[in-house]
Amino acid sequence: MIRVGVVRLEDYENWIRSLGYDREWIVQAAQADIYRSLVIGSAEAGMFSLPLTYDSYLVIINAVDVEGFKDVVSKLSCKAPVALAAYVGLGPSYLEAVKRLRALSEACENALEEGELEDTVAVHLDLDGYNELVSNKGLYYVEELMSTTLHKVKRASAKYGGLAYYAGGDNIICFVPCKCLEDFLNEVRARDFKVGVGIAPRPRDALTLAAQALDAIRLERQNDKILVMRGPRALTAH
Repeated sequence: MIRVGVVRLEDYENWIRSLGYDREWIVQAAQADIYRSLVIGSAEAGMFSLPLTYDSYLVIINAVDVEGFKDVVSKLSCKAPVALAAYVGLGPSYLEAVKRLRALSEACENALEEGELEDTVAVHLDLDGYNELVSNKGLYYVEELMSTTLHKVKRASAKYGGLAYYAGGDNIICFVPCKCLEDFLNEVRARDFKVGVGIAPRPRDALTLAAQALDAIRLERQNDKILVMRGPRALTAH
């Protein structure tokens, strides 16, 4: 089973309207501050967070205790301009877990009934020749390329019950169920992307391994390659 958390800003629209018309910069700054705090707090607990609509955020929890997520939310509440609502979802895939959200308090009470949690599978896609493309084609061309690629990867990840998001620059990060990894990799394989995969119980550790896999691919100077790492050693190279 897969476990995720969701944090939502409550009464968000009323807060925005209370700021007056010269407000967009205030809203953007507040959202960035909230997300920064959530990213750091999640990482310190071994989790990983990503934005959904910027008034809601997703946290990959998996093997981390639900109380760890609760502590992160509690600390974040002190910084947010509005009240926070927090939920935990459990399911056989990431999409199913998001669909099965329940209040954080209820999730904490029933944590022992959740059954076995599977390892986190983090897939990190990295575009080859990013700097050269920026220099030769321009930033707008690269932004369009990443946007198109992200759309395709999101569709593929959703097909297998996973999640994908743009992590900035030339990076796309996906989380997919363990049993779907091979099929997902076959679908997103592309000549101009390196793919590092990390597998570990805690999300932060899985992402660390994915980054190590990418570095290993770069050192070998081979493109069109996928490397899967679990723990200190590589399991699979495609």
